[in-house]
Amino acid sequence: MAKVSRDEPLLEFNPKLPKLSKNEQAVLKLLVEAGRLIVPIYLEQEKLAQVKIDKAEIERSAKKDPSFSSPYTSVERLNGKLVAIPYHIKYAAPLKPVADKLNEAANISDNKEFGKALKIQAKVLLDGNYEKAWEAWLKMKPNSLDISIGPLHHLANQFFFPKAAYHAWVGVMEKEGTIRFNNYKTVTLSARRKTLTPKERIDPASIKAIVLDAVLFAGIMARTKFVGLTLPIDVNVVEKYGVQATLFNQPNDLRLKDQILPTFNKIFSKGFKEGFSKEDLRRGYLRSAALHDLAHSYLYYKNAAKNLGDDFYTVSELAATVLGLRLAGYLLLKDRITEKMLESMIVAFISRSVYLMREEDKDNKLMSNYTLGSRIFMNFMFESGALKEFKDLIIVNFTKVFVSINDLSSMLESLLAHGTKVDAGSFVKKYSQ
Repeated sequence: MAKVSRDEPLLEFNPKLPKLSKNEQAVLKLLVEAGRLIVPIYLEQEKLAQVKIDKAEIERSAKKDPSFSSPYTSVERLNGKLVAIPYHIKYAAPLKPVADKLNEAANISDNKEFGKALKIQAKVLLDGNYEKAWEAWLKMKPNSLDISIGPLHHLANQFFFPKAAYHAWVGVMEKEGTIRFNNYKTVTLSARRKTLTPKERIDPASIKAIVLDAVLFAGIMARTKFVGLTLPIDVNVVEKYGVQATLFNQPNDLRLKDQILPTFNKIFSKGFKEGFSKEDLRRGYLRSAALHDLAHSYLYYKNAAKNLGDDFYTVSELAATVLGLRLAGYLLLKDRITEKMLESMIVAFISRSVYLMREEDKDNKLMSNYTLGSRIFMNFMFESGALKEFKDLIIVNFTKVFVSINDLSSMLESLLAHGTKVDAGSFVKKYSQ
């Protein structure tokens, strides 16, 4: 299991790893050391995120200077004036030893392509040319070792959201899981390409899918314990270089233990629970996370973030989850999963949704979009009759759930394709009460 620090944003896992060469072990050690150095940077960002700055003031400043809305700047008040400082300048001193560790790992790596990508990443941390790092990483062949380090665009571009987004993850490829993940990608991408493609949607240049045994999470990754991520999020970068969907085994186990299982045991009847083992739920949630991240790869719309405004992340995250469950139907038709596997995915997601809704009053802003999406999903299912309540327990009609998933998926994708702020706001308000 993970070595958890309650105060520091750091998770160090101890997974059973495949046999690594001495060179890979040495490189891995340096990558972990680099990841640990992200912690003080993120802690500094968390302190700054406590300072309240009026949204309207930032909007006014952004009209004059686009750097205020950049996902890679720290917006602060200095001598009474609002300023936007690029991350690579503000954190130049603590980033230097991070870059040194990456360069050291690059210099000893037997994998020259991986070493070159590490050197580019080290340089980017210090000069802010983040697109260059994505180009190198996404063009690189899959490697046994994987690292992501720096500001996480996935959250940082919500500039009215606390901009504490430095992160690191270090992992080792889990080959069998990666093969399954790519098998899912092949089936779902083929099915997706048979649908009518709106002109507003962008197809990534390529889609890499990888399952990792996590060794380290630092910064925002340790706070959120994401089971999976699809990056980058910038549609222009995606169109040129593609995306990587990454799935993590160990955070999935943590989420099962702390969130899904306890909630599952509270919200379903004894007879219903007997139909699903702990392993069913573990694999079910991991599969739903895998399909969520593959679905993100199929949901890049040119102007969705601008058009939907503050509700974009709620809509896009829920759209990926629901499309993922919808795509599971194609896997079922191709005999890649069973009906029981699909039901386990749905039950695990319902349990996770109820957990987030019950934790909402704890003010975890990092998960607010996911919590709101969960509330919308549950309300939609109750309204359609797919879910019912009886004596504080939830009754599931799987046939109706799957029909409702198709309906909800179409509505959400329509919002991403050509919705407005008003459309998104009305939708969120209707189903989040």
